[in-house]
Amino acid sequence: MNINNPPPTSKPYILAVDDEQVNRYLLEDLIETHYELNLVDSGKACLEALDERLPELILLDISMPNMDGFEVCRLVKSNPKTLHIPIIFLTARITVEDERRGLQLGAVDYITKPFSEIILLARIHTHLELNRMHHLLQQSYTAIKKDQAYIEYIMDTMRKDKRFVADNIEALIAPLETSNGDIVLSACTPNEHRHFLIGDFTGHGLSAAIAGPLVSSLFYSQSEKGVELKEIIKTLNTELFYKLPPEVFMAAIWIDWNTETNQIILWNCGMPSLFHFRGGEVFFQYESQYLPLGITEFFMEEATAHSFIGLPNDVLFAYSDGVQEIRSDLGEVFGASRMETLLHQVVNAPMKLSFVMETLKSYANGKEIQDDITLVQLTLPL
Repeated sequence: MNINNPPPTSKPYILAVDDEQVNRYLLEDLIETHYELNLVDSGKACLEALDERLPELILLDISMPNMDGFEVCRLVKSNPKTLHIPIIFLTARITVEDERRGLQLGAVDYITKPFSEIILLARIHTHLELNRMHHLLQQSYTAIKKDQAYIEYIMDTMRKDKRFVADNIEALIAPLETSNGDIVLSACTPNEHRHFLIGDFTGHGLSAAIAGPLVSSLFYSQSEKGVELKEIIKTLNTELFYKLPPEVFMAAIWIDWNTETNQIILWNCGMPSLFHFRGGEVFFQYESQYLPLGITEFFMEEATAHSFIGLPNDVLFAYSDGVQEIRSDLGEVFGASRMETLLHQVVNAPMKLSFVMETLKSYANGKEIQDDITLVQLTLPL
């Protein structure tokens, strides 16, 4: 018989185990009118019955020859096929230690003999309902996870735009979940500019990543048309303000690099400080000057960006707050000061960005990382 597909019945199926015939007669008289009942007289017979068909609940005596109820319960709960079945001990053993042991082995209830018919039926009904709700929740969870995986696949595909230009940049991206609330975009324009966006949506996971495709599509389409980066920022702010709920917004660093003159214009909208290295030392540290995008309807009308002429081998580092907010096992945040020291090592050693991730994990010392991690390095060519 296929234990995964038991025959349809209008009554829940209960397996009762007791070596005393008089007790089996009593259970049959009390229960059979309410439930489909299978009565067996030993632990061995119980395990054999489970091989034939899985019940929705087991009533289990403890004091039985050869294999007692505790051992039966242990075997049932150690088998992946049967561990989900609720077990109610129905026994004459009344000590607290026996009850403690039974519940520790995984039983959902412990009823002592002699018992009340009303109490027994009420306990059975309660645990059958709880188990039914658990199965429904598990089915719903499985369906939701399947839908989420499908949505994440679509969103990830939309975010990976072929127009991304990888020249002169390295990126370290470590999402907390499959979906990533951080975003890194890089595009060339018709007038010899490079546009960069390093963004961080509030939260993490699917809810944080949901606006990523919208930002990516607008960023690349507007850059392709040669629209000034400042105007692209305004457009994206308006779109995020009207299309996202109030609690969802995007902190971002924007970089406009004129590849002919090496003029670089920066906007920091709610992100950690951008580090500008020159000659192996911090030349400038650009802190946030503006609100994240999507918070206010009108944005950057009077914006004054940071502008400078870059030199060969200048290095810019931008990163999301998930980097410096990593905590040690003592609860101390990594912080901006340690991040600056770490970036000095990356520039002067020199080291790959993977060294940063190794350092952050070492600092966390096994403590769970709480946010998406993104670090971008832009190096001006010789």
